[in-house]
Amino acid sequence: MVTRLLSTLPALRDRVSARARAEGGNALVEFVVLAVALLIPCLYLVLTLGSVQSAVFAADVIARDAARIHATQTDPAAAAQHSLEQSHLVLEDFGLSAQDVLEISCSHDPCATPGGVVTAQVRIAVEIPGLGAVLGGGGPVAVSSSHAVPVDQYRAANR
Repeated sequence: MVTRLLSTLPALRDRVSARARAEGGNALVEFVVLAVALLIPCLYLVLTLGSVQSAVFAADVIARDAARIHATQTDPAAAAQHSLEQSHLVLEDFGLSAQDVLEISCSHDPCATPGGVVTAQVRIAVEIPGLGAVLGGGGPVAVSSSHAVPVDQYRAANR
């Protein structure tokens, strides 16, 4: 039985090599097709996640800065203008479109009243790369962040 098995090995080897020669060049085509089929979705996923992460970082920075601005400035109009300019600057730095993303709420009126708390809430709509025109203005994904800053209780009410 062993000798019969050993005698069939050369014939098996010849059949396998003949079949391999018949498929010569197909491996390159299969590699290219699989690489394109896997590489393009992975690249798109990386671009999309990069856009979302950029918006997350921007929302965090805007919320923190806006709450601090409103907690330290005694003039509410100047604080609103300064925080709006700051939010547009941050959005531009992170490569996002300028949009109205900020909402400020205060525990006391005006916001910089000693002992109060200023809360900034930010919501940024994220455009998905390549699908902005299809999905319309805002995009299907939105990120948000909020930050609360206590106003110094012992600071002078008027500066």
